[in-house]
Amino acid sequence: MNNIWRAIDREASSAAEHLAIGVTILGKANYAEIAYYGQAFFALSTGFERASKLIIAIDYSLVNGGEFPPNKIIRSYKHDLSALLIKADEIAGRHHVKRRLPDSVIHKNIITLLTQFADNITRYYNLDLITGDPKTIEQVDPIAAWFDQVILPIFNMHVTDKRKTKIQENANLIADHLEKYSIVFHHNEKGDEIRKVKDASFHTGVTDASKPYLRTYVMQIVRFIGAIFSKLGLLAYQSGNVSIPHLSDYFAIFNNDDRYFRKRKTWSIYKP
Repeated sequence: MNNIWRAIDREASSAAEHLAIGVTILGKANYAEIAYYGQAFFALSTGFERASKLIIAIDYSLVNGGEFPPNKIIRSYKHDLSALLIKADEIAGRHHVKRRLPDSVIHKNIITLLTQFADNITRYYNLDLITGDPKTIEQVDPIAAWFDQVILPIFNMHVTDKRKTKIQENANLIADHLEKYSIVFHHNEKGDEIRKVKDASFHTGVTDASKPYLRTYVMQIVRFIGAIFSKLGLLAYQSGNVSIPHLSDYFAIFNNDDRYFRKRKTWSIYKP
């Protein structure tokens, strides 16, 4: 094991655990615990960036007889997750990886919003707003955009009419029992006030019902990343490149079907 091997080992495990943590925290996020959204965006954007850049570096090494790319090649991508994932997909195609980058509208929205966050376009939205940065006029709050472009489409597409009816009935029931005796003062992900128990209950129902499918969409992108690492690790072994670890080990936990993704809430590469 040389220094390169150890560096790849640490980078791959760090990327994988960032993605695991991001998915786990994303499952906790809601309008009343809003900070979880930011934590999830940080972890996911970091995980996807580090994983994609490592894929590019390892692929370069396999193609160029064990030589790794100049630092400027990796840095040229900056924090552009969209470009990085497109490059990773090109590498997957060239090496005949069966799994490819998911490209539904919702997947694309997830990647676009995380790219904007990673590239400092929306990462410091709140501070930019507080300090009067003019670019906030053209920006959309990343949490509001996530709710509009990811959570709501998932809710409308995947949550059954029966579940939607039950969410509304529960909200009505809670309102009947508590509305006269309760005071609610919250804001939803879009910044709109929530002043009624009924509205709070309904909004909670929407986010909770969407979470298993939201987790699945994100994990499908993670699973794609893991499939590339698995193939690159195999190619490195076959070529006798001792500087590259058996990469599938880091992402093995993500090699599961969608039903498993919907069920499992807590993720870590150290607790499979």
